[in-house]
Amino acid sequence: MTATAAGDPVVATLRVVTADGALLVEAPLAAGETWTLAWLHSVAGTPVSDTFAWRASTMWLTEHRTRHLDIAGLGHTPGRGELRDDGEGGFWITGIDEPLVDGVHRFIIGTANAPTTLHHAGRTYDLSASHPGVRARIEVTEP
Repeated sequence: MTATAAGDPVVATLRVVTADGALLVEAPLAAGETWTLAWLHSVAGTPVSDTFAWRASTMWLTEHRTRHLDIAGLGHTPGRGELRDDGEGGFWITGIDEPLVDGVHRFIIGTANAPTTLHHAGRTYDLSASHPGVRARIEVTEP
């Protein structure tokens, strides 16, 4: 079994793949690791991020952060996580723990004006630098 940079056993592989099959990110995942997809909302221009985890062979949305809850479908639904003040003038919804349908997160990579980045294990992957405006998905594969 291989290990992550931190020395933890690898349980799966995190991948970002475009709709036409180009592999943008491939990174080992250890048990309990999370990753965050961050972007600037294209209309409001405000930072937004979603944090995910891989548990029991399922991808879970665990957290959501934004400065505004009332833009383009973003918001808090009572009973779906706990709404908190993030201490930086925005909102943080923790404990969402919602499994993703088909175990995949589909999204459109933002342009230079609304960049999209993936954060995992201390690394930042600038998806907009190479594939702006492209449909992509985050998936996890197990050995």
